[in-house]
Amino acid sequence: MVDKNVQEFAMSHFYRAFEERHYAPREVIKNLRKQYLPFIEPLAKIYVGEPVFDIGCGRGEWLELMLEMGFSPFGIDLNEGMLQECYEKKLPASQGDGIAFLRTLQNESQVIVSAFHVVEHLTFHDLQCVIQEALRVLKPGGLLIMEMPNIENLRVSSSNFYLDPTHLRPIPVTLLSFLTETFGFTRTKVLRLQEDFNLDKLTQVSLLSVLTGVSPDCAVVAQKKANQEWLQLFDEPFAKEYGITLEQLAQKYDTSISCSISRLEARIDNAWQHYYTIANSRSWKMTFPLRLAGKGARWIIRRSIVWLSLSPASRPRRIFRKLLIVLKHKVNVNPKVKRVVLNVFSRFPRLMGHLRNIDKNQVTTVPMFCIQKPELLSPRAQEIYRDINVAIEKKSAE
Repeated sequence: MVDKNVQEFAMSHFYRAFEERHYAPREVIKNLRKQYLPFIEPLAKIYVGEPVFDIGCGRGEWLELMLEMGFSPFGIDLNEGMLQECYEKKLPASQGDGIAFLRTLQNESQVIVSAFHVVEHLTFHDLQCVIQEALRVLKPGGLLIMEMPNIENLRVSSSNFYLDPTHLRPIPVTLLSFLTETFGFTRTKVLRLQEDFNLDKLTQVSLLSVLTGVSPDCAVVAQKKANQEWLQLFDEPFAKEYGITLEQLAQKYDTSISCSISRLEARIDNAWQHYYTIANSRSWKMTFPLRLAGKGARWIIRRSIVWLSLSPASRPRRIFRKLLIVLKHKVNVNPKVKRVVLNVFSRFPRLMGHLRNIDKNQVTTVPMFCIQKPELLSPRAQEIYRDINVAIEKKSAE
C-alpha cells in the first residue's frame, strides 16, 4: 500500500499545479479579488486593524489584499502545498480544518469571514455550520463572503465544475443566498463575476455566447445586522447589479434573431416591390415577345447541341441503347447466333464488357402473383400460392 503521507504530499502538489493551470495565476486572482473592495472599504474605516478570517486561504491572495487594506487577517487551508506561497510571503496562515477553527473563534471577534471556492467542497451540513458560525463570530455590520463556480453558466455546470476532483456538488447561488437570509443575516447580495465585459456592450450575441458567456463565477455577500448609520455606508454596493445572467444573454440572442429576420423580410419585400414595378412597366410588356423568342432560341440551341454531340442524355443515344438491348436479348435466345457473335466480339474485350453491362441499369420488374390476405387461405392453397411466387421469382432471375 502507498503510505498515507506520500498520498497527501502528492495530492497537495497536484492541487497547486491544478490551480495554476485551470484556475489562474496568483496575481490574476489577487486582482480579481479587488472586485469586493466596495463592500470592504467602509469596514476598513469602521474597524481599523481588526481581525478577518479566510477559510481555505490557498495561496494567500485575499490575505495579502486584507493586509493592504489595514486589517489583521488569518487563513487556514487543509492543503499544505497550496500554503507554500503563504509561507514564502510570510502571510499569516496555517494548515488545518477551517470550519473547526471557525468554531473556536469568540463571538463578534471578526470583521470578515471569507470562503473563496470552498463551499462547493463542503457537505450541506458543513455549509450550514459555516453560515451559522460566521454569523456568530462577525462584528455588527461584518460580512460573510462566499465565492463559487456559477452553474448558471452551462459550460461551467456541464464540464468545468467537474475538472476539480475534490468538488462535491454544484450549489445554486439562489440556495446559498436563501441560507444566509434564513440563518439571520440582515441583507444578502448576489454577485456574478469574471464575465467578458464586451458581452455587455454587444447588441447582438451568438448562440455560443448564450451557452458559455454567463458569468463563470458567482458570490454571496451577506451582512450582519448593525445600526442604520453604518448600514447606509454599504447601500451603494448592495444596490448595484453585478455580472451577466443567462436570461440577459438569451434575451439579447432572441432580439438579434428577431432583428435579422426583420431585415431579411424587409429585403424580400423590397425585392418583390422591385419585381412588381418591373413586371407592370410598359417596357416589360412590350419586350415580352422578344424574351419569349430568346427563350425558344436558347432551348433549340441547347437541344441541338445535345443531339449533335450525342451526349448520354440525348434521344439518339437512348434510342440506340434500347435497340442494342433488344438485339442482345434476341441473340441470347438463339444459341447459334450467340456463338458467332461471341467469337467475333471476343477480339474486342472492352466492347464486349460494354455490351454485357448495357442493360445492367435496366430494371426488369415481373409482377408477382398477389393475394391480399394469403393467411385466410387453406393450408394447401397457401402452399400452392408460395410455389407460384417462387417460380415467378426464379423466372425473373433467369
